[in-house]
Order: sequence, then C-alpha cells, then structure tokens
Amino acid sequence: MPFPYITALTTALVLLLQIVLAFAVSGGRGKLGTWIGDGGHASLQRATRRHANLAENAGLFMVGFALLELSRFSPRLLVVLCAAFVVARLLHAAGLSRENTGNLLRIAGGVGTYLIGFVLAGALGWAAIAAGA
Repeated sequence: MPFPYITALTTALVLLLQIVLAFAVSGGRGKLGTWIGDGGHASLQRATRRHANLAENAGLFMVGFALLELSRFSPRLLVVLCAAFVVARLLHAAGLSRENTGNLLRIAGGVGTYLIGFVLAGALGWAAIAAGA
C-alpha cells in the first residue's frame, strides 16, 4: 500500500494552522486572565471558535482525503481538493478574526468547506462502489 503523501502534506499544513490557532487561544486567555471559557471577551470567543471550528472539520476531512488517496483517485484532483480545503479553512479563520464575523471571508471559507465536503463525499462513495464492483 503506497504512503498517502498528498494527505500527509495536507495534514501537516492543517496541523500547523491548528497549532497557530491554539496559540492564539492560549495567548488570549493569558492576556485576559481567563483560564476557562471566554470570560465574556468577544476577541477570545472568536479565537476559540476559529480553533474549535477547524478541529471540528479537519479530522474527518483528513480521513476522507486519505481514503480517497488510497483508492488511487486522481492525484491531481486530490491535490486540488486538499489545497482548496486548506484555503477554505484559512479564509474561514481570517473571517472569524474580524470583529464583524458576518463577512465574505468567513462565508467563502464556510461555503468552500461545505462544497469540498460534498465533492469528497461523492468521490468516496464512487470509489467505494467501484472497489466493490
């Protein structure tokens, strides 16, 4: 079984983003003296949501990407999906960094993540059916 290098690289990038977002939460808590929760601070609430939202999405997408890569799905298309996911998560995090969180960056990141999820789900279903045929 070949090593899923595309997914591994994507996971490395997403993991780095997750760590950066985690540091922002930790730093914000230290700065504001809030050790649990957000203490009612809007900036800390946004930082926590940036981190949590990525954590909520990343794991399942990485598993999906790995399964797709192991199915011998088109490497070029997988690179496009993985790169789009990273960009979507960066856009979403950038949008949640703004005071007005109802902005185009957040919307583009969220919609992009949903679209990539639908494509990933369809490709995984297709690969599963093809493997079982």
